[in-house]
Amino acid sequence: MSARMRVLSGLGEKGPACLRLEFFNRRWLLDCGVGPESDQGFDPAWLNKVNAVFITHDHIDHIGAAGEIVDAGLPIYCTEVTARSLPKGANVIPLPPYGEIQVDGVTVTTGRTGHSFGGVWLHFELGGGVLYSGDFCQESDYFLYDTPPDAATVLLDASYGMEQLTQQVRIDSLLTTMTKLDGQILFPVPPSGRAAEMALLFERHGLADWSMDDRCYGQVKQVLDAHGSDYVSSDAIRQLRSLKDKAKHFNPDARLLLCHAPCATFGKARELIDQWQDAGRMGASAHVIFTGFMPIEARKMVEKGHAHFRRWNVHPLASHVIDLANQCHAMQVVPLFTSRPEDFGLVDGFDGRLQLADRFYL
Repeated sequence: MSARMRVLSGLGEKGPACLRLEFFNRRWLLDCGVGPESDQGFDPAWLNKVNAVFITHDHIDHIGAAGEIVDAGLPIYCTEVTARSLPKGANVIPLPPYGEIQVDGVTVTTGRTGHSFGGVWLHFELGGGVLYSGDFCQESDYFLYDTPPDAATVLLDASYGMEQLTQQVRIDSLLTTMTKLDGQILFPVPPSGRAAEMALLFERHGLADWSMDDRCYGQVKQVLDAHGSDYVSSDAIRQLRSLKDKAKHFNPDARLLLCHAPCATFGKARELIDQWQDAGRMGASAHVIFTGFMPIEARKMVEKGHAHFRRWNVHPLASHVIDLANQCHAMQVVPLFTSRPEDFGLVDGFDGRLQLADRFYL
């Protein structure tokens, strides 16, 4: 069955995710993100003649415009975990964490991405197979990852471009930086992403004086109460159970603080930063370490020496993008969420398969 794809947002930039898949008289939207910069929005015109929306996970750059989808009355296909982040009144058709369903006569296969709680990649049995990864990571000891089936066309998270520094190298650098900082350290984090994973790292290294805010603890509770084994490794769940009581009560005086939001422009992270700045503690007895994407406000903090950046890998290395495309026997490869997708054209065997147009046939 032939089809057409258009990348509405996310090609050639670290921008919000939104793609459109069309076949026969059907038009599906894949993700509906906003941000991560404040001026990167969702165009309501993208909903024109759309029949259904598929959402890979609950991070704002993939789900941020869900309110407009709900207002339009469109059916939303996502996992039950992701559905918890949708506005009231959402018409949800659940996707399995790993498995397949039939939608308008098309087989839709899902699998876990290793990136977030409730996150899945999407494979559509159209045009020789279409794989949209959303965000994915193959280095997590916490989140589970499933290998997708073959697909003639793959649209893959390539957020780190050609970077090749492994998670272990990143962690070693983070731990070294932490030992050099006196006083408290704030880690702005996404609750459904690396918050609990970092808490487990602290425990493994004997850094027991940590605490997480209510938003992050709420995610830990969700993992332990329901659906946890669908997305999180059994070892991690066992370790989380031993930490549940400790994580329950937020201690703002702990040395290591895991707080929402990852951008630190709102939430408990923003509140603490404001308090520390007013008290003149920033950079002296109080520090911020960003571990993910930094909006302009965060970048300015780092430039002024008020914060540090030590990446925690939650997206694929270049080798992972290349290997996945090869494993899927892809004929068309679209690297998403990177400002230089053309760099993948320098990879041996990729030059004839790289697809950089924002619209193409499958």
